[in-house]
Amino acid sequence: MSKSLTTRQFSIGLALLAVLPPIGIGWLIYLSRWQWLTLFKQPKTIYHDHVLAFILWLLGITSLTLLRSPGQLVGLSGVLLIVLLNLWLLCRQSAQLLTWPQICHYLVYFGSYLTVSGNLFHWLNHWQLLPTWCQFLTGDLLWGYAANANRLFGSADNPNDACCLLLIALAVALAQIDEHVYATTWLNWGLVALLILGIYQTQSRTGLILMLLLILGTSFSLNWRRFLWLIGGAGSFCWFGLAWAPRSYSWATGWTARVAIWQHSLQVFATAPWLGVSYFGFAPRYLSLTGHYVPHAHNLFIMILASFGGLGGLGLASLIILNSWQLIRLTHSKLPNQHYFALLLPVILAYGSSDFVLSSLQVLIIVLLVMAHWWQVQQAIPLQTNT
Repeated sequence: MSKSLTTRQFSIGLALLAVLPPIGIGWLIYLSRWQWLTLFKQPKTIYHDHVLAFILWLLGITSLTLLRSPGQLVGLSGVLLIVLLNLWLLCRQSAQLLTWPQICHYLVYFGSYLTVSGNLFHWLNHWQLLPTWCQFLTGDLLWGYAANANRLFGSADNPNDACCLLLIALAVALAQIDEHVYATTWLNWGLVALLILGIYQTQSRTGLILMLLLILGTSFSLNWRRFLWLIGGAGSFCWFGLAWAPRSYSWATGWTARVAIWQHSLQVFATAPWLGVSYFGFAPRYLSLTGHYVPHAHNLFIMILASFGGLGGLGLASLIILNSWQLIRLTHSKLPNQHYFALLLPVILAYGSSDFVLSSLQVLIIVLLVMAHWWQVQQAIPLQTNT
């Protein structure tokens, strides 16, 4: 049952998620198997949990799609949403077992491990290609285009997924420096440098832009005078260093290809504008329309629209608006850790506008973990307001 969850069990799952992702994902899914029973014991929590309500909303949409046009892919989409529901409830419960500083420590070192392991795996594969089973267990088995093999992805199986995890880690590391500026050590700056190196090596264009914005924002918070010098230097770097930026030769081509995927994904949405084609039904429908296989829409918003229709898009919009309102309220409160989520939530949302990294269960669990602690902070907002 869900009450049997211990700190040690969940901590083991998080460690395995970073080092041996398939085992870590399987272990956390196993731990979450009975979490759905808490909905019957505490049904009122649905009204106070926007993420839970959104997942149930998507599950309801998928159920209607299954009744309207039964199919194996729609059924599998429903099963995935049940797994998502259990994982969310597990992460929400874990927020009572692990403190936010402990999670921050984990996220920063997870990101650092991605950089170190990515370079180590690249060096090892240069001399002796690792067995496929070993690559699968360690997250070194590339999922995606073969052209991405020279990009860093560490234990995340995909460079874009790795970049999202690295950006989350960088946001946490910079927020820690901003909070404890006078207690910052060389280790803190070294970890930040390692995370920046990792983001650069993933060669993600969106990642580079968000990384630059994070650095500029933090520098302004620390010292606005230095910020003016830094923004001038950053402008010069962007002007003269564009030719040396990762994949600078294909920026226009990459953007054109991404826009084409978005347009075709909207065509998928147009075929089922109310309920969508289901999560696993997206790729086959895209293939039938275009003749090309694309696993997802490479955009969080468009993927939700195509998979769950306008009703799913309405649910996502409501989720974003409600959490944005809570975030605005939080900036005017004196609650601890507010600056962490002021960085993390926009970064996750912004990166989701260029790629659908939540297709990776590894990234999904990390995002759920962050959102679970954000949900816990939200519960204290009314109490803070009343005091």
